Amino acid sequence: MSHFIETALADDVGAAANLNYWAYWIGEIPLELSDDFIASQASGSWPGHKLFAHLADGIDPRHGYLDLNIHSVWSLLQIRPNLLRSGTAASALRDRLPMMLDSAELSSRGRRELENIRYAIRLAEA
Repeated sequence: MSHFIETALADDVGAAANLNYWAYWIGEIPLELSDDFIASQASGSWPGHKLFAHLADGIDPRHGYLDLNIHSVWSLLQIRPNLLRSGTAASALRDRLPMMLDSAELSSRGRRELENIRYAIRLAEA
């Protein structure tokens, strides 16, 4: 998973494709007749609330794709920082962060991105 994140999701194109795919998969983007939208760097008109809540739920040390979920939340907050103002998902995530940051399963990238997410939450709540 680490290799995938470092290679496929390392640039804006890969990050956008990842988020577009996730948003479509969970139903935040309406039915598309072609998958061309996935490769679009435009973040589209989808709001991101459903995606944020879904990905935040996946930030759990027992989850098999923990690093991918952390990276995806981190990427999503880069393009939609206002999602932290909604409250519900941000509070659930904020409450879990101390436990997650103490987890031995966390990679160095995951730890760094979680620290950035925690900082973003603090800024949004200030």
